[in-house]
Amino acid sequence: MYRIHIIGSGPRTGTTLLHELMISCFDIDNYNDHESRIYCQEPLKGNIFLTKYPSDYYAVSLPLKLNKKLFVICIIRDPRDAVVSRHGSRPDIYWGGLRYWKLFLKYYKNLKMHKNFVLVKYEDLVNSPDRIQDYIMSKVDILIKKENFTNFHKIAKPHNKSINALKGVRPIKSVGIGNWKNHLQRIAGQLKLHGDVSDDLINFGYEKDKLWLKKLNDINPDFSKGYWPEYFTPIDLAKRKFGSIREVVNILLRMVGINPLRIKLTLKKILGRI
Repeated sequence: MYRIHIIGSGPRTGTTLLHELMISCFDIDNYNDHESRIYCQEPLKGNIFLTKYPSDYYAVSLPLKLNKKLFVICIIRDPRDAVVSRHGSRPDIYWGGLRYWKLFLKYYKNLKMHKNFVLVKYEDLVNSPDRIQDYIMSKVDILIKKENFTNFHKIAKPHNKSINALKGVRPIKSVGIGNWKNHLQRIAGQLKLHGDVSDDLINFGYEKDKLWLKKLNDINPDFSKGYWPEYFTPIDLAKRKFGSIREVVNILLRMVGINPLRIKLTLKKILGRI
């Protein structure tokens, strides 16, 4: 079975949108409704299994090396727009900070070397959905198109959690690009806490130089708490990296003809009889 796992440069980067686009517009017979880690159990039958977890970038490198049927699609977004974005379930508070972007960059250097790693920019996706759909198909050649991405809103039937994240199902638009300019205090606060991102913005084509920083002159930083904490703890990072080990075990079991899900179901039956 082929596996496609969607990750992002952090939360609020478009992973839910891309996940729903692929479910609706490609011939994919297995998928989880919302978020699932890389180590989640694969179905017993099917051709393609689609999952997504925005910050799984720390857990997919080794699985990519071992599993030739695994494709990882990573969607990145201008980190300034990402940190001022709000989730539909909590529109009163900023969702995630620059900690995700900073950690993503550490893993990206290795990830981009993998043949089955596909990088997509959120800005390109919302500006040219069908072009990006064709690009994804050129990189993930197992995909069969059922519908154009631009028609997504006409046929999509997302899970309630996805609807909350997307703030509803509607035609794809680029209205959120550059929204950081309306939240300069938040941006100034994030840079104070996590450091400058100008070089990153230049490397990924979001800025040509560092002149954008002038917009923050005389701006009072906003240090108010977001939904997620500002920093990862060592325990947080250890738990997240452990996901890679769990998926490696799953891959090794499949290599010898054992489906981990079948083991789990068998154990449930045995324990249920005790």
